[in-house]
Amino acid sequence: MPSDPVKEEETQSIRANVFFALLTALNDIMGQDGKNSVLRYAKLDEYIEVCAPHNISEDETIPYKTFHALLNSMFTLLGFGTSAILYEAGRKWLIYLSPFGLSLEEMIKKLEKWMGGKWELVKKDDHEIIRIYQCPICHNFKSTSQKPMCHIISGVLSKIKESGTGEKYDVIETKCIALGEKMCEFKIVKKDKIHVKDFLKE
Repeated sequence: MPSDPVKEEETQSIRANVFFALLTALNDIMGQDGKNSVLRYAKLDEYIEVCAPHNISEDETIPYKTFHALLNSMFTLLGFGTSAILYEAGRKWLIYLSPFGLSLEEMIKKLEKWMGGKWELVKKDDHEIIRIYQCPICHNFKSTSQKPMCHIISGVLSKIKESGTGEKYDVIETKCIALGEKMCEFKIVKKDKIHVKDFLKE
């Protein structure tokens, strides 16, 4: 059998800037009380009064289990169906992760380095596809959902394209590890070109 693109061993850590950027985005979307509720449910009370450090090093890490606890709390309290909130959290998250408007290619490399997994970019004539193996958002939720659940990543990708081009893009997750698939896959299409039938073909 061919080997998987990514080793099956669990990611041990993620970059601290990823974690604190998500906390800041949650504070923007839900307010301080909402963010604190998510942290309490995750049993991460030690982060309730913690502000994102200034000039945090890209080499500083936190345990992946801490990041996973935060994600699990978000999905539980917000609900897997609350896609709009999670999508917007992803857009805000990108602002705090990389406020300087890097290209999609540059950000994919950074996200792979910061979060783990294997990220691939495939360019088509009128759209782009991102594939993530061992997705850091949902690989611990494998086969637990009836719908794609990585709305946060969809929001991140949407904001990357918007920041880099000045145009609006839709991002649809067409495959998800949470559905039992081997990868998460996202289709990025300019808003004036999106058609439902396009996604049904994928």
